[in-house]
Amino acid sequence: MAGQSSSGDGEEIGSINITPMVDVILVLLVIFMVTANFLKKESININLPKADAVDSNLAKTVQVALSKDGKVFLEGTETDIPRLEAHLQKEAKIRPNMRITLSADSSLPYGKIAETMGKIKKAGVHQIALSVKR
Repeated sequence: MAGQSSSGDGEEIGSINITPMVDVILVLLVIFMVTANFLKKESININLPKADAVDSNLAKTVQVALSKDGKVFLEGTETDIPRLEAHLQKEAKIRPNMRITLSADSSLPYGKIAETMGKIKKAGVHQIALSVKR
């Protein structure tokens, strides 16, 4: 029978039964597939305004977001305006032609968006794109 060895010395096993290993791998695959649906991705809930023309070159920019309740996010991490300004000042010295993509919830007052844009410009970044959805 497969997998059994005789009492002789130095004989090699002719075949290996891999059925239990395949069973374990399939069970692990099913567990992974089921648990992957329950993993929560952190996201910022922003309702972007609509526009007809959208810039397709946004992937090479630094992302700044303003949520509905006025929180500021830099690359998905919550921050405040002074820390945002300090970080952008450092980055602007390294990358003088840096571009910011500002995503703001459509329900935010214009003054809050304009204030944030002013702080970004004060930090030395003059290329600011506003993120919209089609």
